[in-house]
Amino acid sequence: MRVCKEEQYINTIFENVMCVRRDEFARFYEDIAAADCLIPVGEGRSQCALYIGLGQIRKEVKTIDDIDFPGRNIEEAAPILEKEYDRIALVVNSGSGETSIPKRTVEQLIKYIEGTGSEKFTIDAIVSNTKSSIGRVNEKDFGTVIELKGREKAPNSAEEFLKHGIMNDIYELGSMLLMQKTKEAINEGLDAQAVFRKMEEEMRVVGRLIDEYVTSEPHECLIEKMERRGHVIIGGLGPARKVARMTVIRLQHVKRAIGDEAYLAGPLAPKPRAGDILISISWSGETDPVLKWCEEFKAFGAYTYSIVGRRSTLSEMTESFMIRASPVEFYERAAFLLSPLPLKLVKRLYKRGFKLPEYVMSWYHSVTH
Repeated sequence: MRVCKEEQYINTIFENVMCVRRDEFARFYEDIAAADCLIPVGEGRSQCALYIGLGQIRKEVKTIDDIDFPGRNIEEAAPILEKEYDRIALVVNSGSGETSIPKRTVEQLIKYIEGTGSEKFTIDAIVSNTKSSIGRVNEKDFGTVIELKGREKAPNSAEEFLKHGIMNDIYELGSMLLMQKTKEAINEGLDAQAVFRKMEEEMRVVGRLIDEYVTSEPHECLIEKMERRGHVIIGGLGPARKVARMTVIRLQHVKRAIGDEAYLAGPLAPKPRAGDILISISWSGETDPVLKWCEEFKAFGAYTYSIVGRRSTLSEMTESFMIRASPVEFYERAAFLLSPLPLKLVKRLYKRGFKLPEYVMSWYHSVTH
């Protein structure tokens, strides 16, 4: 079933999440629903996808890089967590199943569980390769693994990349959607099957949003400005910062190919110049630091765009697109909405005869069929 006319990879994401095996997912869902503490683990965009999906879940969530995490790693923290909680779920997102930090964390917790006989922990993973190190956790009594497709095939050419989309996005956006609807179903006291109903409903909404946005005049104007000389800075606070980071990681490789950069807004971003672009993400549109970024960029003659959840000061200050959604849904939808940006920029460059360097193509190492 097609939920999006303009971007085929959105339809592929929909197909992939709906093909997740129901029996595998039921065990995964039961572990997370039963836990009173969740520890999400991932790297890069997979980490962002997991954090966005789990945001605002009605459970205790602790991340290993939190300042108050009770140990330098999961092995140190495990005995302390056992005293505080009855059920703890390590929730892992790794498409390859071999990513270094998730893999090491899983190995450490397996060692602890098998060494102590603890029955308080589960390891619940989303992977694309069930034969990977993390994928084999499913062989343990305390492990569940969901297979989510999206990392199967490498591109043969820049043309294939343009035609089919960025495969990494397909896995990572799919995992974000899966966790988003898992969270909502748990918060609402529903069963595992409700997650699949929610994903189908959500992808119809997301497809319409993307069709509307990528064919809009503001989006066309943004892409036209992005191919010019100038940096792109993307920003937000809280969950919006995770959305911004997902977008920056994808976009910076394309901008580097034309001699510029993409940055996450904040102290490490360069001072704005005329011709730079700021894209702000904020549900309320009233977050003071975000408004100050916009004021500063406008003062230097930069272009300012935003994704907002309602009419606000930010929407009035910038070329804005509104996602009408609750805060719980907004950040997931914003991540989907921004996902075509690198693809559209590559398409624009490709039409002009610009050849992407091989390192860009190797970084985007897989594409959908």
